[in-house]
Amino acid sequence: MSVYETIEVCHFLNGHRGGVYHVVRNLVHYSHDSRICNKIVYVIETERFPDWSPVSIGLDCSEIVFRYSRLENLNHVFRRLASTISTKAILVAHDWFELGMVSHLGIPNRLIYFLHGNYAYYYGLLEKHLAQMDAVLCVSQRSYRQLVEFRALDTRFHHFRFPVKDFTAEKKNFSTLHIAVIAENLLDPNKGLSLVKEINSAMVGYSIPVVWHLAGNGFEGGDLEKWWGTKSNLPIYYGYLEQSQLENFYAQANIFLLPSQNEGVPVTLVESMKAGLIPVIAGWSDNVTDLVDNGRTGYILENSSPASYAEILMKIHQDPSQASQISLNASSLSSDLYNPCKQVEEFEAYAINLTPVSTRRKAMVYGSRLDAWWVPNMASIFLRSLKSKWKILFFQ
Repeated sequence: MSVYETIEVCHFLNGHRGGVYHVVRNLVHYSHDSRICNKIVYVIETERFPDWSPVSIGLDCSEIVFRYSRLENLNHVFRRLASTISTKAILVAHDWFELGMVSHLGIPNRLIYFLHGNYAYYYGLLEKHLAQMDAVLCVSQRSYRQLVEFRALDTRFHHFRFPVKDFTAEKKNFSTLHIAVIAENLLDPNKGLSLVKEINSAMVGYSIPVVWHLAGNGFEGGDLEKWWGTKSNLPIYYGYLEQSQLENFYAQANIFLLPSQNEGVPVTLVESMKAGLIPVIAGWSDNVTDLVDNGRTGYILENSSPASYAEILMKIHQDPSQASQISLNASSLSSDLYNPCKQVEEFEAYAINLTPVSTRRKAMVYGSRLDAWWVPNMASIFLRSLKSKWKILFFQ
């Protein structure tokens, strides 16, 4: 391959601005191989995001917005999406839609799949589309080992720590616990925000001074006060924060707490640890045990009850000397494991060294009879509109 040949690397994003968005942003931001030409395609379902507008990542990449309706014939939508990318582009898949396009059309583009979570949704995508994948990047050691255990001879699997921006780790004072809770959407049931109120009640019972710092979408006007239901330790609410605002947010806190039900490796966890916050988190299927070492770089709770969280928080408050050491350890280890320049260099090496694909077998993984190649798009839209209006059960 000529050193002067450019290589298009095309990421697909679905309109959310959570962890996956920031992974892609950092892959673009820290790119340094002159051969790589990054492109981002925002795939937006109009029914879910009728008012969605792009907030440009900018940097050194091209960005396009692709909109579609769930009423459309998927075959037509996939063909329209495929027309926006070069046949030589390396596709980086983070969700089902772009995987469906490759499978449905059998296009020859090289395909990298990010396995972002060690739970059923991401493994389901893997099983459905594994035949089309040229590389699978597992963001946790646990998911990588699990795949290798069952498919020991498959060389497509790699453990990849995504790039994370570096943050300044300031010395923390633990006389008051300043607890950060951050997510794209705080009211997502998976994030377990209701547990925070119960943890706060337990902390009030221990008479430990606590300030809660909440960041993310979810509250407007007086919604937070109504939801919190008490004047004790009413959280400071920041709304959704851009990357440039996170440095100040993490500087306000000394604890990172995210009582989620399921997570892969949250970008916010790594960011907060780099900033010197002590993570207090649930087990998440052992996804982060190489990063959060109990009692050394943070705390992982086997029993994620409010009382368990409160006991760990009280322990941190009562031993500020040990807490300061844990904070330092957390910053050091996360900065070492998630070096942004090193990790982007590793990712680009995966992309550049992929062997070009000659042919792919087509597989209709998603859709119904209304998504067949021979059905006109307008017919699919019309019949699905009828179903939505008149609840005609015959149509799918």
